[in-house]
Amino acid sequence: MMNFSMKTKKLREGFLILLFWSLLWAIISSATNSLIVPSPIDTGKVLLGLLLKGSTYKIMLDSLLRVLISLLVGIGLGIIFGILAGINDFVKRLFQPFILITKAVPVVCFIIILWLYIDKTLVPSICGILLCFPIIYTNILEGFAMVDQELISMSFVYQVPFTRILRKLYFPSILPYLFAAILTSVGICWKATIAAEVISILDGSMGMMIYSGKVLLEFDSVFAWTVLIIFCSLLIELLTKYFINKVGFYERFEVT
Repeated sequence: MMNFSMKTKKLREGFLILLFWSLLWAIISSATNSLIVPSPIDTGKVLLGLLLKGSTYKIMLDSLLRVLISLLVGIGLGIIFGILAGINDFVKRLFQPFILITKAVPVVCFIIILWLYIDKTLVPSICGILLCFPIIYTNILEGFAMVDQELISMSFVYQVPFTRILRKLYFPSILPYLFAAILTSVGICWKATIAAEVISILDGSMGMMIYSGKVLLEFDSVFAWTVLIIFCSLLIELLTKYFINKVGFYERFEVT
């Protein structure tokens, strides 16, 4: 009964929050030119029209696939090289310039540089990987740094196998940082991928739809596609949280 009342309260609060921002959006639209800032109703009509088209779902699926590829590759590489850098100081120093560059260079620069040298269909995925990798990599190193060095020294003294040290000491320390990095990477990777689609003018992508709406001055279409982008981003984040909560990594690597 208490869980039901809590869910009802959260739904009520969510509705009120959505209502507040929708009203604010409607006030701004009515105070300005509705052609420049479409109202929620006009945007909703265009959004409904998009949802009734089969091509819309293909476009969304293609963009989601690019994000998924970027996340899987970026997370995989970040974990592999993060662990190697945590174990070996030379690997850490070797990747330090690359990490500094990826943190310092704006995403737009990455997109333009990639667009100059590789096929534009690969630009969104590569850009997502470049932004995802350093987040995972640095968080893995943070997890390594949090391990008690006295326990590590004691393990070497008693000649504990290194694989067991990884499994029993390093992994439990790394996992919270890894999960936080994955959740952060999802949002950043999604935004970077869509931005790359817009700048590279990639046919059949959500970014291209936004660019077309801007060129054709169909601002209601721009807003409608933006709503779909927000929905997709929230969906990926919720699925990621669900996966992290259900897989049960913590129990698997629990120190006993």
